[in-house]
Amino acid sequence: MARKSRKNAEVAAIVSTPEQVYYTAAAYVRLSSDDRRKKGDSIETQKSIIENFIAACPDIKLHDFYIDNGTTGTNFDRPAFQKMLSDLESGVINCVICKDLSRFGRNAIDAGFYIEKYFPSINARLVAVNDGFDSAHMGPSDSILLPLKNTINEAYALDISRKCRAVQQQYIREGKFVGRLAPYGYAKASDDCRRLVIDEDAATVVRQMFGWATRGANVREVVRRLNGSGVMPPSQYKAQKDQPTGSEPSRYWNYRTVLTILTDRVYVGDMLQGKTKKVNHKQLNVSPDEWVIVPNTHESIISLEQFDAVQQVLARLSAEDKAKRSPAKTSTPNLFKGKISCAHCGSAMHRKRQNSDGTYWFRCESQWKVAKDACVVVSVKEDDLLRQILILARKYYEVLCGKAVALWQNRAATSTKQAAAEMELASLRRELAKTGMFLKSLYECLVSGVIEKDEFKRMKSDYEAKISALEDRVSDLEQEREEFQRQNDARFDLFERLRDLRVSPDLTAGIIDALIEKILVYPDKSVEIIFKFQDEFKEAARVG
Repeated sequence: MARKSRKNAEVAAIVSTPEQVYYTAAAYVRLSSDDRRKKGDSIETQKSIIENFIAACPDIKLHDFYIDNGTTGTNFDRPAFQKMLSDLESGVINCVICKDLSRFGRNAIDAGFYIEKYFPSINARLVAVNDGFDSAHMGPSDSILLPLKNTINEAYALDISRKCRAVQQQYIREGKFVGRLAPYGYAKASDDCRRLVIDEDAATVVRQMFGWATRGANVREVVRRLNGSGVMPPSQYKAQKDQPTGSEPSRYWNYRTVLTILTDRVYVGDMLQGKTKKVNHKQLNVSPDEWVIVPNTHESIISLEQFDAVQQVLARLSAEDKAKRSPAKTSTPNLFKGKISCAHCGSAMHRKRQNSDGTYWFRCESQWKVAKDACVVVSVKEDDLLRQILILARKYYEVLCGKAVALWQNRAATSTKQAAAEMELASLRRELAKTGMFLKSLYECLVSGVIEKDEFKRMKSDYEAKISALEDRVSDLEQEREEFQRQNDARFDLFERLRDLRVSPDLTAGIIDALIEKILVYPDKSVEIIFKFQDEFKEAARVG
């Protein structure tokens, strides 16, 4: 017992030394498509290097891996990187560790900003293991070498990007396929990913589509026939064959997919590429004059004569459709834009004017745009909807008035509650810092022989568990505080908007947006209005 008391005394003595910082680290891993050919930069290798580094640093605890797989380092608009920044700003982590600076980024200016300005401003640490860089221990040489390393990393990325683009352009000029996904009706050859071969199952559907169009069916009719026949759309077909789809598999064919197929020269055996190009990381359309067309690069699914005939049919139907349309009339703004959905199929409902008297209806168009069995008849008159919402909005205003008065009357109790939460937060942060110091001191005690290895492991585990619990509580309190403030701000904004209803009978888009999350319309024309503040709505309904 005496020996333990002496150890505790010595630990306490060490703790009284200058404050040590305890780090909760993000392990950042990035792999671009060009890096996949290099063993040393694989995801597993990067993770191993970071884990070995953290294992040798008792003052660092790994929070999580943030992995951007297949993303470029020339910009910082990467999902995992942005999530990591968000966690840094919210205090979840205070340290970032990566294999080397090239994994962090290959843009010299932006990388320099994050390393030299942003990280110090939020008291965050950055470690690049293989480069021997640690922002917590920056010396004069680092200030000189850091910009140079970032510039070299950027130059390397630009050189690789330039070479890849040059190779891709050469492939395009030679008529080789450079897309990630083969067009519907084709597959990539097993021995050459740049060559297209016919996928007979899908090609049969393509021939059927061109046959319908040749006989005068418009794009909408082709969509309905495909869906009515139960033909799987391209994304669902590829998913069933365990092929990449590029998006979530869809249940139905749609207008855009069918139009793309009926106007694509790939089906006559020609390779048409270079429709877009990247400028400053943005994908831009290219003028048709600049498209690259190489004829007879692969086996055709339909003849050139049939393709040209379909283009003529589509052009004629489009001209006839335009001629039938009545001249555009002045329309009123859609106050419910993006808010109304069909409760039966989930699709967004379309706003249409019934006749010249200005009556508007919201209708689900899935039945005639997608397939007959895609939905049932679902519609609602806009005036009826506005009338319901206006009544509820005025009830809402009365409830909010009462809530505002109650909040004002109870402001002392609210302030006391907020002050108590702030005091608890401050206490938790002090306890976190203190526990972090204890954890740091354990390693020093182990090295100096004050405690044994087994005792070190046990106490380290206890301290880490305590730190984790404290961090969770801090996170909960901060989220509660932010949510309380957000709710109050939103209620005040809504109160200000609804106050106008006392002098004006008209709803505005601003009121509807602040008040309503979404509106569901049912086949019997009943509606379900989902408000942004459900508690207040229930109270408003009770008052009514």
